[in-house]
Amino acid sequence: MLTLYIFPVLLLLWFLTNFSVNVPYWDQWRLTPIFERVAEGNATFFDFFTVHGHHRILIPKLIITALASATKWNTQAEIICSVIFVIITFFAICKIAEIQFQNKNKNILHIANILVSILLFSLVQHQNWLWGFTLFWFLTNLCLIIAIYFIYAFDKFSAKTKIFLAAISCFIGSFTLIQGLFSWFVLIPSIFWLEGKPKQKISRVTIWILLFILSCFIYSINYNPIREPKPFLFTEQPFLIINYFLAILGLPLVRISIPAILTGLILFSSFIFFTFYFLKKPWFNEVRSQNSDREAVGLATYRSDFCNGDLSSVPKIFSLKRWGFRPNYFDKFIFVPAAIPWLTIGTFSLISALSISVGRAEYGVENAMISSRYTTTSILLIISLIYLFGLFLQQQQKYLSIYKIFAVVMTGIMMVNSVYIVGNVKSSFPYMESRKECLEIINYLEDSEFIQESQDSCLVLMNGKTWLVREGAEIMAKLGWRKFPQNLEFITETKQTYGYLDYPQTTENTLIINRDETVSLGGWAIRQDKNKQPNLVLLSSGQNKSFFANAIVNLESNDIAKVLKSKKYNRARWKVTFSAKSLPVGETVINAWVYNYDKQEFVKLNDQIKVRVEA
Repeated sequence: MLTLYIFPVLLLLWFLTNFSVNVPYWDQWRLTPIFERVAEGNATFFDFFTVHGHHRILIPKLIITALASATKWNTQAEIICSVIFVIITFFAICKIAEIQFQNKNKNILHIANILVSILLFSLVQHQNWLWGFTLFWFLTNLCLIIAIYFIYAFDKFSAKTKIFLAAISCFIGSFTLIQGLFSWFVLIPSIFWLEGKPKQKISRVTIWILLFILSCFIYSINYNPIREPKPFLFTEQPFLIINYFLAILGLPLVRISIPAILTGLILFSSFIFFTFYFLKKPWFNEVRSQNSDREAVGLATYRSDFCNGDLSSVPKIFSLKRWGFRPNYFDKFIFVPAAIPWLTIGTFSLISALSISVGRAEYGVENAMISSRYTTTSILLIISLIYLFGLFLQQQQKYLSIYKIFAVVMTGIMMVNSVYIVGNVKSSFPYMESRKECLEIINYLEDSEFIQESQDSCLVLMNGKTWLVREGAEIMAKLGWRKFPQNLEFITETKQTYGYLDYPQTTENTLIINRDETVSLGGWAIRQDKNKQPNLVLLSSGQNKSFFANAIVNLESNDIAKVLKSKKYNRARWKVTFSAKSLPVGETVINAWVYNYDKQEFVKLNDQIKVRVEA
């Protein structure tokens, strides 16, 4: 049983060990000025409080800054932090489930917990796992789950203490992502049903709502998002938002747009069914005490069969007398609170997915299909459905086989997704690794049109605004976090072959092009002495010891593998297209190089191309 619990974690750790890269990526480069100010003692609260995109990621900025200072900005520390967040989330969910299921059917409980482990640690979130910066998605989920844990699992604490701890968790979540603000709203029912008199309940809910309003007010101070919100998009293009919303819900299970939308619709409909089933449909049971007033017990509590007929286990807060109702009228009404935590989690997931849809739907459903970072939110809906379904079947032992079939199908789907994702990430891994190599040799990259703007530029792969990367690299060097070599040797002759520049076929003739035309070059590159192959080919012109363009080594090369008799050369070819504006006017020679990171030297590939650029 323990193996089933921890297998998803082990799979995730294997995935991260093989595919995570220690190099800052995209939005992370915007944090380097903060690191510099912290190191110089000039940082202010507003450095962390300022809006990032549409969010105030105050808490993540503090965490990442602390990790960067402690590890010289090893970005894999952020990835480890994400894993820790999810492990804590999993333990908290299991504890909540143990309490809500009351150990009535451990088979269902174990099956549900194992499914939750598969989902929480699933590779469908690969963008968030591999990009440590997005730890805020995991932290937002954690804050909600911990708040629920404080409310339902801390039996020995007073209601005030529970509310205080839950409020702290929600406050942290609010300044982790804008979705964290929704945790205040979805927890209102849980705050209301805490033990106490009616006046206490009203007072608590009022205070809770005021804290929610206060958090929103603080959030709104100097709120200037990078893109203007479009509040009327829902009325203008409702079907676009609905499709995007349903696609996000189905994304953890299906990665094709139409099937994802249909899957999302099934998940959404299932949640609506369980919501009405547990909240709106009265459950009638003969619940009579032996007291003369025949006090009915049950509003917002377990059915008598959930308590094995022992009403002494029902909390006194659910006595109808406390609410001023006539016991005779409500003798038979029983409500099930075991569903409340899961309905809360599911509602949070739906609201979060809807907010994402309003902000991103204009980019189309296909955008959702490639945005696996949103699955971290929608996974919570599936988790809530797993436990709601378990509660639904808990008293129906004959239906246990249905739950087992459901679990097998879910596991199969997630395993198929994992295999697909591993293959997909493996094929794109050279692009990810090239960023690390590119950063190390950043001082040798020219400010050419290609390096600044091309989608194949290794600097652009790190951030579309390449000046951010250069500025960040300077700050990292200044802080002593990384060294960027400046006097590397250029090796033109070697005993071993590192590859060729063979397209177009090398001739003695000069290639004549106009300045407004583009040039396409290609070839292959290997390292026969290493299992790890080159990720980048770098192009220089004339006698320059700097590079105006680069190519990613990732194209099929079965011919090379066949000649060299090794499958490790199956993807050794490269090709690049660039504007002639990246070259000087007149005659020049283009050479191709690979970077030997072991010896910190550049090694020239065989052959070269003669070019004359005409104005």
